Amino acid sequence: MTLDGLTLSIVVRELRESIMGAKVQKVLMPGREELVFGLYVPGTGNIRLVASADAGDCAVYVTNAAKSNPKTPPSFCMLLRKHLIGAVIENIEQTGLNRVVTIYFSAKDELMRPVSPRLVIEIMGKYSNIILTDGGGKIIDSIKRISMDQSSKRQILPGLPYADPPQQKFDPLGISQTTLDEALVTKKDTRIISHITSTFEGISSQTAAEVLCRAGIAASFISEFSGKQFERIGLTIKDFMETAQETPRPCVQFNEDGLPVFFSCVPYKTFPDTHRKSFDHCNEMLDFYYTRRAEMFRLSQQREALEKNIGKLLHKLDKRINIYRNSIADARRAGKVKKRADAITANIYRLKKGMADFEMVDYETGEPVTVALDLSMTPQELAQKLYKKVAKQKTALAMNTVRLDDALEEQDFLLGALHYAENAQTSNDIEEIKATLVKAGYLPKPPKGKAKEESESQPLRFTSPSGYEILVGKNDRQNDNLTMRTAGRDDIWFHAQKIPGSHVLLVTDGKTLDEIDDETVVYAAQLAAAHSRARQSGKTPVDYTQRKNIKKPPGARPGKVIYDDYFTVYVDADKIERKQ
Repeated sequence: MTLDGLTLSIVVRELRESIMGAKVQKVLMPGREELVFGLYVPGTGNIRLVASADAGDCAVYVTNAAKSNPKTPPSFCMLLRKHLIGAVIENIEQTGLNRVVTIYFSAKDELMRPVSPRLVIEIMGKYSNIILTDGGGKIIDSIKRISMDQSSKRQILPGLPYADPPQQKFDPLGISQTTLDEALVTKKDTRIISHITSTFEGISSQTAAEVLCRAGIAASFISEFSGKQFERIGLTIKDFMETAQETPRPCVQFNEDGLPVFFSCVPYKTFPDTHRKSFDHCNEMLDFYYTRRAEMFRLSQQREALEKNIGKLLHKLDKRINIYRNSIADARRAGKVKKRADAITANIYRLKKGMADFEMVDYETGEPVTVALDLSMTPQELAQKLYKKVAKQKTALAMNTVRLDDALEEQDFLLGALHYAENAQTSNDIEEIKATLVKAGYLPKPPKGKAKEESESQPLRFTSPSGYEILVGKNDRQNDNLTMRTAGRDDIWFHAQKIPGSHVLLVTDGKTLDEIDDETVVYAAQLAAAHSRARQSGKTPVDYTQRKNIKKPPGARPGKVIYDDYFTVYVDADKIERKQ
């Protein structure tokens, strides 16, 4: 979502309290439209200020997150370093609830003369921009240059005077209730939400929906409203905006999957309070939201790349599997070829070269049959050729049966890797899966010096209703560590039957299987089903046994184990929460 004017006003107020008098020490440009200023605040220390003109993440806020920086800084970054390194922040302003923030600096030029550069941060979605001007308001340069070809109404180019974006909206906090009501009644849009957002500064469509909710109004079209309803909306707008500014309670809303989808300076009644995280300051809220969004974007890119690689490997493997299966099917037809060769050999005394076929009685059925010959060779040569074909088919059957078994095991391994990639929650999860594929020979080793240090793998942890700890592997490396190193002899091991998925370990603290209550066993089995490729397949068979019955064959792929003396329970995977 885009940062609205109301929340921005609180952010600016917090910035005045936290970075006024700060000295610019660094200017970084980690993204094409993102800047990070390294500031030193007397009495506080170092602070990072983010200013972004990216259409999806346009904002200004203080961050605790370290951002990577390109080796070669862009030209605009170098320009800012020239004008702002060593400069001191004198003031930060926002006009009304307009989404334009101006940071005023005091600095010295090359001749040590005092100058007053300004940084204008326009937070307006796809029209966002970051503009450096001199003390007189002349544009020095901008992160996005806007020429006459791009906009005939407003150009942003070096040398031109800077002018605020045109704004014809009312500031609901800067006008009287009477003026607000009059502005509200003026019909500009047919739908009430778009009418409110186009009439007043600082109000997004979500805020307009929240105002209507608090006013107890469900109508959507302007024509459906009475004068009293307009009056109620006006009073609610004024009260909501004033309360939000006086007593902000910043929060971030999450969806069912735990992903941040919305932030606001106060909790909104239109969003459930069960998926909400509160913060002390709006800057902390924005830092969390945008940092998490950046992590999600990186994770999405890494996940897609890994899934694509695994998909290619599976596609090639599918072709091999089909070849092996077709070869085995051909080899299993060797019985008919041998029967034909035996028939020719049994009747060789009456056969001559040049015969196309001959009649005989099938000794199995007693019925007359016709056996085909080959005009280009003698019956003896044909029989020898058919026996050689039978021998080859038997050899192929034995070899391709072994190859098929190995290919199917390889397919299970890759499907498991694909499952773990699809459910990876962090970049570290992706790196662990890639490391496993590298060790198994499916991905090339990274160049020397670029290999990332491997961190210790940690499984997911759950607690059963009876208080038992349950561990769930997130990839094959964790599965091996969990089963072959972490598990105690009497701990109980679970896995979806013949389906790629996580190893699940129920820590029994020395108790026998008979001492564990059925509810805990079912809960652990549900976790095994939920963290497998069968999680949406309804009833899923899950095998479980004590760890002492688990063995890892020599040279087996990561995550591959064998077991005996086990039990099977059928559980419904979608009846359990998969997250910790």
